[in-house]
Amino acid sequence: MLAMLVILALAGEIVPVKLIYIEPDVGVGGNVSERQYAYMVQIQSFMVVDYVHHCGGTLLTASCILTAAHCAGHSLKLRAQAGTVWSNSETEGQRRPIVRMVAHERYIQDGVTRPYDIALALVEHPFVVDGVNVVIVPLLPEYLKPPETMDVLGFGKIDHDDTLPDRLQIVECRFHSPSDCQRHPTEGTLCVGRPGATACQGDSGGPVVATIDGVDWLVGVISFGLKKSCGAGPIICTDVLAYSDWIKQGVLNFTNTQ
Repeated sequence: MLAMLVILALAGEIVPVKLIYIEPDVGVGGNVSERQYAYMVQIQSFMVVDYVHHCGGTLLTASCILTAAHCAGHSLKLRAQAGTVWSNSETEGQRRPIVRMVAHERYIQDGVTRPYDIALALVEHPFVVDGVNVVIVPLLPEYLKPPETMDVLGFGKIDHDDTLPDRLQIVECRFHSPSDCQRHPTEGTLCVGRPGATACQGDSGGPVVATIDGVDWLVGVISFGLKKSCGAGPIICTDVLAYSDWIKQGVLNFTNTQ
């Protein structure tokens, strides 16, 4: 047995998580290498005197970020950071103020995570996309079948003491039956996870990606998980394929307003 805590996190209600033991061939994850997953975006909110981690996001264009609707908040002052695997780094990466965030029109912003949990954020100035430190990721097209395993990324909680990591974390997950996540599965969602490896508080809005023939494709957006399985069970993600038309139209609208 290998004593190891392999969890990510979801924004929202704090859920106690116990340290778990993971068989070496069950929990697969840990620190991300430099310049890996360079489309990963940190969304940070201003709290009193400084910015702190808020949610994850994925860079779709130099100016547009895909995230979760429950990460949006009209009263929040938000910024985005890309180009670094280090959390809230003041010396690495690029930082941009978020000037607009549009959640799906059918999402109800009442503090309860629910369907249509998807949003787009627009930054004040485009990120410098150099193809190395900062890249954009395509949406998984309908003609491609996702592989059995995919990667879930985030800067969220890594232990029962609510510790946030200094470095971007990754866990390898698989598709689950929708009923493993929801008693009444919702259209437009995916259920992903792995025994001992999943998401928890702090990673909402982050990417779920599949690698096919060496190319990363965005499969989902981290939405929420069950209290009893936080850090150890499957999570619910928004299926980007189901919202591809909404995403493309939103990106076009942002482009036309710049």
